[in-house]
Amino acid sequence: MRKHPVTLGEGHTPLVHAPTPNIYFKLEYLNPTGSFKDRGTAAMMTSLRNILGNLRGVCEDSSGNAGASVAAYCAFMGLPCVIFGGGSMVSEKVLQVRMYGAELRLVEGSRQKVEEEAVNYAETNGLLYVGHTWNPYFIEGMKTVAYEIAEQTGWNPPDIIYLPVSAGTLLLGLIKGFRDMVEAGVLEKIPRIVAVQPQLNAPLYAAYKKLDPAPFLLGGSVADALTQTNPPRLRQMVDVLEAFGGDVEVVSEEDIIKAHKQLAWAGFYTEFSSATAYAAVRRRLDEIVSSQEKILIILTGLGHKSMEQSKLVQ
Repeated sequence: MRKHPVTLGEGHTPLVHAPTPNIYFKLEYLNPTGSFKDRGTAAMMTSLRNILGNLRGVCEDSSGNAGASVAAYCAFMGLPCVIFGGGSMVSEKVLQVRMYGAELRLVEGSRQKVEEEAVNYAETNGLLYVGHTWNPYFIEGMKTVAYEIAEQTGWNPPDIIYLPVSAGTLLLGLIKGFRDMVEAGVLEKIPRIVAVQPQLNAPLYAAYKKLDPAPFLLGGSVADALTQTNPPRLRQMVDVLEAFGGDVEVVSEEDIIKAHKQLAWAGFYTEFSSATAYAAVRRRLDEIVSSQEKILIILTGLGHKSMEQSKLVQ
C-alpha cells in the first residue's frame, strides 16, 4: 500500500511582479528550508521510501542547500542522515544542517572529492547514498516549478526564464516539466530558458559555447551554491538547451554583488547564487522594457543562508 507523500509543505511559492516592467520573480527561497531543493528532496524521499520500504539511513553530498534539505526531510522521517560538504561551506549552512540533527562531515578538496567521500562512506556503513545530482526522482520533483509557473501565469508562461545553474537539476526539471505540458497540449511552446553562471565557475557556459573550460573554472565565487566544476549531467544540460533553443550566460563577481544589493533594496533578500540570474537580466533592462518580452527570474535561495558573505561586501 502506497504511503502518504513525504512533505514539509514545499512548493506553491509566490510569483510576483518585480519593480521593473515585464519582469517577474518566482520566490523559490520561500520553500521550507530556504531553497528550491525541497521540491526535489520531497519527491526523492517519497519515491525511495515507497520503492525500498524502511530505510536504515541516508547519505548525501552538497555545497549546502541540498544537504540542509535532505537533513530536514530525514529529520521529519526520523531517519539518520550524514551530509558531506566542502570545507568552504558557509557557516549558516553548516549550522542549518546540524540543527536538523544530521551528522555533517566537511571534506577539503574539490566538489567531486566530496561526492566520492560520501559514496564510500555510504557503502561502508550500510547507508543509502541518495545523490540528488544523479537521482531521477529529484528531477521529477523539480518539474513542479514549471507546472506552477504555467498555472500562476494563466497558462500563458513568460517568454524567457532566467535561472542560476550548477548541477542542473532545476534546469533539467524545468524543461522537462514544460515539455510535458506541451506534449499534453496544455501549452503551445516551451519558454526560452537561459542558464546563468558566475564567470569564475562556469563549466556549462564553456561546454555550451565550446570554449576552453580552464578560464571558467577558477573558483572562489561569492555565489557559493554554484560550485560544480564537472557536473554529472553536463552533457545532458547542453543537449536539452540546444534542443529547445536555450542559452547560457556568465556574470562577473561585481555584477553579482550589485544585483544582490538591488534585490535586497527592492525587498527580495536572496543568496548571492540567486542574484546571478538577476545580474544577467540587469544588463539588458532597457531592451526588455522596450521589447515587451515577459521575463521570469527564479530566485532560488534565501539570503539568510549567506549573511556573513553579505557583511563582507557591504
